[in-house]
Amino acid sequence: MPITLTHLFCKPARGQPVVAQDSMTLTAGMGIGGDIHAHQLSPRQVLVTLASQLDALQLAPGALSENLVLDGAAPEDFRPGSAIVSGDVEIRLTMYCEPCQRIAPLVGRPAAVIGRRGILGVVVRGGTLRTGDAAALIANRYAPLPESVQQKFCDFVAAIPAGRVVRYRDVTLAIGVDDSFVRALPGYIRRNLARGLPLHRIVNGRGQLLAALPQQAALLAAEGVPSPGGAVDLARHLWQG
Repeated sequence: MPITLTHLFCKPARGQPVVAQDSMTLTAGMGIGGDIHAHQLSPRQVLVTLASQLDALQLAPGALSENLVLDGAAPEDFRPGSAIVSGDVEIRLTMYCEPCQRIAPLVGRPAAVIGRRGILGVVVRGGTLRTGDAAALIANRYAPLPESVQQKFCDFVAAIPAGRVVRYRDVTLAIGVDDSFVRALPGYIRRNLARGLPLHRIVNGRGQLLAALPQQAALLAAEGVPSPGGAVDLARHLWQG
């Protein structure tokens, strides 16, 4: 059975519903043009749902705030690590989209859509998608992201380049967790001090150094990042992917 992109949606801002599109432009490494989730660090640039999943939940397209609806795809191939290819566009599926309280009024309880809300992805190759376009779902094209938040945290911190810093909120964005997870990050930093990770490249939202890292200023200085007054110039040294 051929696979078709039956519906396209863009979410222009937080708290607003998705807007149906006849076509959309995707940028490699960034996401969907005009969508609130477009960001180089994010593993959540695109949310894809199967038409069969919406039918099983008795929901209309767009109800789960998804960006793409696929019809005709084999459910067993629709999983993290698979790829969606349509024309010039390729999307790497990264992880299942977790249920949340925002969709509870639609399904009765969030647990009802565990593993059924859709799968998040990142844009590997950009281009234009249109409703009705044919697509292919390629299973096991990529390694799925780890399910463990701890492992996601370690993998991201290890990827921060020397001479650059990230803020707490950049970490939460990059590991695909809710903004409220910022409160848990000091604990993650303390628990991973002995792992040899470049934790000194994490600063707070204002670029200030962290009390849990007494050698942070010296380690950053060795990489060419000064911190006069205990703060880094984010305009010069912030890394955004």
